[in-house]
Amino acid sequence: MKYFFLTIKHKFFVLMANYKYGVKASLWRLLMHDLSKFSKHELPHYDRQFFGDADRPEEFIRAWVHHQNHNQHHWEYWIPRTGHSRCDPPYPDGEPIPMPMKYVREMVCDWLGAGRAYEGKWIDVKNWTWLEQAYPTMVLHQKTRNSLIIVLLEIGVSFKKLVSD
Repeated sequence: MKYFFLTIKHKFFVLMANYKYGVKASLWRLLMHDLSKFSKHELPHYDRQFFGDADRPEEFIRAWVHHQNHNQHHWEYWIPRTGHSRCDPPYPDGEPIPMPMKYVREMVCDWLGAGRAYEGKWIDVKNWTWLEQAYPTMVLHQKTRNSLIIVLLEIGVSFKKLVSD
């Protein structure tokens, strides 16, 4: 049950990141953040993966997909796996839909809090290597990308790869 306590630590730092960096996320969203990690669908699989034998990768990946599908602060949540033909025009498979700003702000707090909880120190947003590497791989709607850039600039992220997109 080590992952249970790590999740509590992560949730605390997600909340603290909001105030440390001035992200302006909803307090309610931050209090509700990652509650699915305590479910039977996630907790035992995360615990085994990070603190056990890590001998059931398919169960872990199912837990991760469950987490993404149940938490709107993950950009992956906003990508329908199949489009819908009832839309006019039909919505294409795998195309992201816009992520509301409240979830963009929570996502940024999640990244900052994860850095503190898992790496043991607060992220230097002026030299955020993880984000520089991850950002190009994120499948985001252009409106979401614009919202994310606004939030990141508000908290002082400054690297050309992000804003020159």
